[in-house]
Amino acid sequence: MVGGPAALRTSFVISHHTLSPASSTAHSSDTSSQAATMNDASSTATPSFWRWRRPNFTNNLSLGVHAAAPSSTGNIADAVAGLFGDPDISDVTLQGSDGGSVHAVRAILASRSTMFRQKLFGSKSNASLVIPGEKQVIKFKHWDCRILHMIVEYCYTDSCSLMKMQPNDEVARMVAQLRVAAKAFKLPGLLDTINQWGWRNVNRHPALACAMVDEGMKLDDIDDLALQTILLKPRASLIPDQKAIGSGVLSLTKPGLLFVLRTLEDQTSHLLLLHVIERWVDFSSEDSVTDSPSREIATREAFGRKCALRFVKTSKINPANFERAMKQSKLFQKRDDLTSVTLRDGLQFTEKSFKVEEQTERPPMRRPQTAIGLTRASDDRSKRANISQ
Repeated sequence: MVGGPAALRTSFVISHHTLSPASSTAHSSDTSSQAATMNDASSTATPSFWRWRRPNFTNNLSLGVHAAAPSSTGNIADAVAGLFGDPDISDVTLQGSDGGSVHAVRAILASRSTMFRQKLFGSKSNASLVIPGEKQVIKFKHWDCRILHMIVEYCYTDSCSLMKMQPNDEVARMVAQLRVAAKAFKLPGLLDTINQWGWRNVNRHPALACAMVDEGMKLDDIDDLALQTILLKPRASLIPDQKAIGSGVLSLTKPGLLFVLRTLEDQTSHLLLLHVIERWVDFSSEDSVTDSPSREIATREAFGRKCALRFVKTSKINPANFERAMKQSKLFQKRDDLTSVTLRDGLQFTEKSFKVEEQTERPPMRRPQTAIGLTRASDDRSKRANISQ
């Protein structure tokens, strides 16, 4: 072979560039024919592929009917989320305390919560008592349909639409209820989501803490973050600005107000406590169910006056600030028997007054009219007679 490998490379390049147009056209036609053959093969193989994926698939192209294209359902999480709220495939109904109901699939609920698994498939479940063709109905006495709807929504979608709403007092109360429900239904993921919502919104809007604490008192489970916010930011939590999100002390009921005052009694300024009580008396909607506004205001003023006498210690208030507060206060202006001097002496119950009450003698208890009681009574009389002699 002349020229060796270099000559071979040169001849290959020359032959490649000297191809005739006819040969290139033939080459392209061969390629296009191969591609068409492959497309025909793939179109022929498509029905068999979908027949394997979907057992009920039939090839209607030969009958002149165009088959519907298979819909893309995405991943399994999207497919399960698409079943949320579908009553046709649900097999259980959760009925709340308010009469509302939520439809769900038992298997999905049991896979997300051990409480649902025990209630729906446990030994004490009533699934065997359900009439064939009817759905199982489970009634909850402590939760309304809104909480049950959010619980089922989380089981289906791993998220909760309540967390995406604009925060306000009503949303904060719902979050407090959902927090307790997440513990009851044993959903730790939902509890973590609620805690993250609290860190993000309660820290940004401290006035929402009062609504969460008040709702937590009703359920006997107060949120630690909301209570800590009131302790660290008492003014912003209780007396917010007009543009702030949350009503502050106005969202507290009477038990909630007592709890907050008792918590802050030794933690914050007592002049601030007096201002908090006055704000609650002036603008709160508590006791506003009757048709007499004057009576409602009088009831709130009486309760606020008792709170001030119980929790406000004037010894911890600057005298000048105290005099100014008494002139502006509406709680004690209409009472002629209370002046600023007497208020400074008796605005709070001291420990000494409690000790005096404990040392007061109680009246002697009467003995029962029985044979033993009469015998003991006669012995007592004889002892008294001997002592007198």
